[in-house]
Amino acid sequence: MHSSSSNPDVRALLARRGIDPNLAVPDEPPFDPVAWRTQHYAAKLAADIPATFRDARPDHPQVRDWISRHLTDPHDCPWLMLVGNTGTGKTHQAYGALRHLAGVAARSNRDFRWLIVTHPDLNAAARIKPDGSHAYAVEPYLAVEFLIVDDLAAGKASEFTNEHITRLIDHRWSHRMATIYTTNLDADALETALGERALSRLADATQVEMSGPDRRFNR
Repeated sequence: MHSSSSNPDVRALLARRGIDPNLAVPDEPPFDPVAWRTQHYAAKLAADIPATFRDARPDHPQVRDWISRHLTDPHDCPWLMLVGNTGTGKTHQAYGALRHLAGVAARSNRDFRWLIVTHPDLNAAARIKPDGSHAYAVEPYLAVEFLIVDDLAAGKASEFTNEHITRLIDHRWSHRMATIYTTNLDADALETALGERALSRLADATQVEMSGPDRRFNR
């Protein structure tokens, strides 16, 4: 505890305003960087992850195994590919993995940056626009530490937009950057949609097959 002020001018000003200059005020608690990061990451996760997945947990054993290996050595197979039909929980597991890794980073007081994008949204951003913004659409996703690309090869694409996703996949593969991809397509369909070069890079990822009925109709 300490008094409001020992400066005579400030004490006089406080007195004129009817404030006791000898009033003791509590000392501010010391800055807790872990608490700050925990709150900061929680707020960013809440902003980035749709409300449907706000409580997502990585409860699939193969996903949990990938997370464990990634935390032990981030460069040991940094890519995860979640494959399965619509509604089998691919996006849930991807968001759950992100939430888990963000929690570990917060408790370790480590800077951790991530981005989330769907392939259709990336295609939309990459389509030619009068203002030229399409030329930089992929740039933020090249350098970010951790990336989720949801619904890979979904939606309408073109040769031009496929150049962007191929560049993204190749860059993150070359630099061994942590990336989770989700897709409804098997290898043959992915090759048709993305091309042989992209599929070759994706083949290095840890593949997790998600099966079962559509969860959205079985709640």
